[in-house]
Amino acid sequence: MYYKPRKLISDYTLAIQTRTIHILDPYYGQRRVAYALKRNKKPVTRIMQKIELYAYTRKRQFRKPWDRNLPHMGVENKKKSLEIQHSHQVWSSDFTHLYYKEKEFYLATVLDEYSKEIVGYTLGFHHGKELILRALANAMKRSKTIPQFLHSDQWSEYRSYEYFDTLKRYNISASMSRKSSPWENGPQESFYGKFKFELWNLNRFDCIEQAIEAIHLQIYYYNNHRIHTSLKMSPKEYQKREKNSL
Repeated sequence: MYYKPRKLISDYTLAIQTRTIHILDPYYGQRRVAYALKRNKKPVTRIMQKIELYAYTRKRQFRKPWDRNLPHMGVENKKKSLEIQHSHQVWSSDFTHLYYKEKEFYLATVLDEYSKEIVGYTLGFHHGKELILRALANAMKRSKTIPQFLHSDQWSEYRSYEYFDTLKRYNISASMSRKSSPWENGPQESFYGKFKFELWNLNRFDCIEQAIEAIHLQIYYYNNHRIHTSLKMSPKEYQKREKNSL
């Protein structure tokens, strides 16, 4: 009559730990929760289903090919035939729209395809070649290095003479997705989808300065704390482990 099944005790403990992780990171699904707890996915999945704990999800949005009338650039997707083996081998560049009340502004990012880290970014009220070139300059300044390849899509911002002249000056090889093929810049597309969902509605802030601060904090959180499923840890932690293993 005094016997208490060990499984019930362990399940209770795991349920508390799972709820704690979900409170801190409500967007984590079963895999990320398991990585955070350093546990096998199966018991975590079982417990989350048992206590009806689910990650917050976003509605699927369909990308509209606004660039379909632009001619093909003739620049091949070089990363397609590459085996990415180290940091700063391939960077990818992209930008997205953000809204604060009646104001529209833009975030341009540069992502390291090996470590998944946002190595550089910039904000601006106008999208154009200056926005993406500032993001690239920020990435090179912060990382103190130059990539071998820079991948992008074929939007007009990446078609300018100044863009290709900058790549030539730093001896960076250009790589581009095929027209209307956003999946070929998958890491950036995936980052923006999760970033904007977790950033949530910027209109909740009292002023645009608070909204901009939230964007900086969200990128810091992504780089330093958010578990990336392909890495099973954050980008910064992955880089540290790579350096320690050399």
